[in-house]
Amino acid sequence: MSSFSSSSSSGARGRSALNSNILLVLLAGVLSLLFAQQVATGWLALGERLNISRRDFNLLELVTIASGALWGVFALWTALGMLTQRAEVTVRDYFDEGGPMPAGVRFAAVNFALISLICLLIAIQVFTGWLPLGDRVNIPRSNLNFVEWITIIIGLFWTVYCLRTAVGIWRRERPAWSWGQWALLLMTMGGMVLVVSGLFDIQRMLSSSRASSILDNFSGFLLLMMPGVLLTLASLAAYRDITHDYGDVRTQKAITGTLAERARARDIASKRVPAGQAIRNRLAASPGAGAIIGFVGLFMAFSVATDLFLEPQSLAGALTNNITRGIVAIGATMLMISGEFDLSVGSLLGIGGMTFMGLITGQFPPGIQPMHPVLAAVTSVAFVCALGYLNGFILIRTGIPSFIVTLSTLLMYRGLPLVFIVGGRTLRYVDYSNEPPLVDISRILLIALAVLGALALAFVGRALISARWADFRARWANLTQDDGDFRYLAAGWSGLFIFLTVVMVAALAYLLVGSVIEQISLISQGSPFLEISFFDVLNGRITSLPFIGEIPRDVNFRVGVVWWLVLVLIFQFVLTQTRYGNATFAVGGNAGAARAQGINVNRVKITNYVLVALLVGFASLLDASRLQSIDALRGQGLELEVIAATVIGGALLTGGYGSIIGALLGVFIFGMMQTGLVLIGIDARLFDAVIGGIILIAVIINNWSRRIR
Repeated sequence: MSSFSSSSSSGARGRSALNSNILLVLLAGVLSLLFAQQVATGWLALGERLNISRRDFNLLELVTIASGALWGVFALWTALGMLTQRAEVTVRDYFDEGGPMPAGVRFAAVNFALISLICLLIAIQVFTGWLPLGDRVNIPRSNLNFVEWITIIIGLFWTVYCLRTAVGIWRRERPAWSWGQWALLLMTMGGMVLVVSGLFDIQRMLSSSRASSILDNFSGFLLLMMPGVLLTLASLAAYRDITHDYGDVRTQKAITGTLAERARARDIASKRVPAGQAIRNRLAASPGAGAIIGFVGLFMAFSVATDLFLEPQSLAGALTNNITRGIVAIGATMLMISGEFDLSVGSLLGIGGMTFMGLITGQFPPGIQPMHPVLAAVTSVAFVCALGYLNGFILIRTGIPSFIVTLSTLLMYRGLPLVFIVGGRTLRYVDYSNEPPLVDISRILLIALAVLGALALAFVGRALISARWADFRARWANLTQDDGDFRYLAAGWSGLFIFLTVVMVAALAYLLVGSVIEQISLISQGSPFLEISFFDVLNGRITSLPFIGEIPRDVNFRVGVVWWLVLVLIFQFVLTQTRYGNATFAVGGNAGAARAQGINVNRVKITNYVLVALLVGFASLLDASRLQSIDALRGQGLELEVIAATVIGGALLTGGYGSIIGALLGVFIFGMMQTGLVLIGIDARLFDAVIGGIILIAVIINNWSRRIR
């Protein structure tokens, strides 16, 4: 009875999926015919159609009418074929047993052929200059810019990929089953991006024209929405159809096969799964699944919503404005993984900035002389670390939950800036000195650091290149024995990765050797020391970059971004590749079990509190160096923003789970939201509400990925 119920429910799900696919294909066919009809009747003009009769069609319109009509009829024929085909006609039988071609497979093959033709035409149009991209004012067609070359390369690659997939499907090649589903999934996502872009374009169209609704400019609505809708519907229908019974044939031999075949069938890692399931499995293995999905989704949404989002000014501003939040989030993630959190980071940021600015101006503590900036920086960071140690000491000694302890110290520490910065005024460096705090750096020290960097680069580069070369040779040697569907693509990517690694190592070596030569020449000219502002060392504006050149003044890209990314790499290594990182995970996951394994739980927690304070102190230096001032309420509210970023990044408030890279993406989401909402014209007061929604969605996705895992 249970077997009959299971087969009945499985059959019902299969019929429901088939009906959904038929509906998608039918809708795609009807919309394609509607689009062709609008162009044929002259209501939808394409190309340059100023003062031209509706019956005088240009070449673009004739091609659109013909292709739209043919594609619409083919889609309707496919829907009819899917409706009337027998239930035993499956995709698996077509590829593995030589059965008849299902209507959905034929639809997918024709879809690939059409997409390959479109991509080839786009690449040719861009290459010949008839389709200019980017800023192309008064530029000869022969001079292609970077965006155009990238478009040509991607267009040609996708042309070959789709055409090869279509041929493989017609020839019943088993790997084409995998190639097709990945391509269809990517095209579905691309169609969704076009739909979102069309929605934003419709809003701009209505606001810039006299049309009060979509019906007043229905042809413009079709022109903006139809390409994305058709691509999404057709690709989604084909993807759902060819992945309906997708799976590895060897898994069928779990019972009837040989001993080796049965063992391989039980190996989950070697099984083939649909593209969507493969992505879900990969996300489930990442603590920051919600942050990854949120980052990609928001980046694509803002990119299509406004052209200004991808401008260097916007991207640099999104990074620069979140340096402080990003550095503090690194320490907060370490602490939350160990099962605790710190609400006093905002107050510690204010104390660190106040101490540093007070020491170099001679205003704090009262009655002292201005201190050397390096000594002032070290003193202020040490003071903040002492306060962080106090947080951990109180927690361990009293057993009070970290929420209560750090909530109390948040209020206590906030009192220090309020008392010493009299009247809540802003303590500004320029009020006490007209010259920046200069430091003299020995050029011999710079040469020594460059040499050490070159040696480290040689060691790491040799290891990376050797490992990648060994991987490439192994893939190439086993290419004929490997039964993977993407073995040729994997081998090509491995070779490309070797090339990119060599180029990167060579570029870094060139910069290090060049800096050594430059410093030696300056020493020979009688300049043994480099005099530079300490503010610029910590968080000055970067005016030029190697291989890029001078950065415009309106691009606010600062040294603090480099410090931030370097710290991310360091602490990601500490968390994932060291015993201390393992101990942090163990303490947060199960403190009793960690203690039984010999881990000093109290020491790990106190150390993480000190690490948080250390990073807060360093972030306060960068913040004070950028603004060159400090106020009594500096850092207020930072604690909630940092906790939100770490939670979005996948960290659990209960501990034992999290990622530094996830926290980085969580902070990036904050930066994109701050920049993107302003650029698309949404009231900035809605920022907190949107962030709250993103936190909720990210937590739901993270919980879902953990259940899958």
